[in-house]
Amino acid sequence: MKSAEKIPTVKNIPDLSGNIEGLKRHSFMCVFVPEPSLSQDDRRIRAWLLHTIASASRHYTRARELVELQDNADQSRDGGAIFHILDVSEQIEDCITAAYRACMAIRRLESCQEAQKFSSNYKTSIEELRLIRNQFEHMHSQVTAAETGGGPISIVFGDEGKTIRFRKLSMDTLSLHALIDGAYRVVASLYPAFNGDSKKEAGGPIKLTMTASVTVTDADGNTR
Repeated sequence: MKSAEKIPTVKNIPDLSGNIEGLKRHSFMCVFVPEPSLSQDDRRIRAWLLHTIASASRHYTRARELVELQDNADQSRDGGAIFHILDVSEQIEDCITAAYRACMAIRRLESCQEAQKFSSNYKTSIEELRLIRNQFEHMHSQVTAAETGGGPISIVFGDEGKTIRFRKLSMDTLSLHALIDGAYRVVASLYPAFNGDSKKEAGGPIKLTMTASVTVTDADGNTR
């Protein structure tokens, strides 16, 4: 008899290392700094890629946070059983979708050396991601035709978080983790003034503050 699937644990889902939130803030500040070497199309591609990989990163991080909350849940303290784990699939599915879009776009950046290295180094993982995303994208027609087959019909963590599973397909969680961090590196390389190795920053709204100084010269030529 097959043993029951154990719920994921956060120790099997590594945290992302890329400073995506810092890169988003840097990108915002680039609005105020002229970049004559970039065309309007280059700016739009760069901004879209940053938005997309930031979305994948945030959904991955939220899925991991929910698993961690489940790890730390206590029925006595919480006044009953709380199932954070039930919200994990939504986050993984959105993460898979965004990561796939980013990877497909990066593969088309033939003039970017970092993009080509990424596509070559992660060829197998990108294909695994593609299979899961495509299967998920067509699930609506299969479920209504009662052709769901075996395996989970939502994208979930399997093997205590070591894998990501959908129906009969799976990929290692470490592979998805590497894809997101690798894609971040590609996008960071498109911002030459940004340090891709900078310390990871917390997310949240961007706050812009300004200071101003005024010099007054009176009739006698004195300034203050």
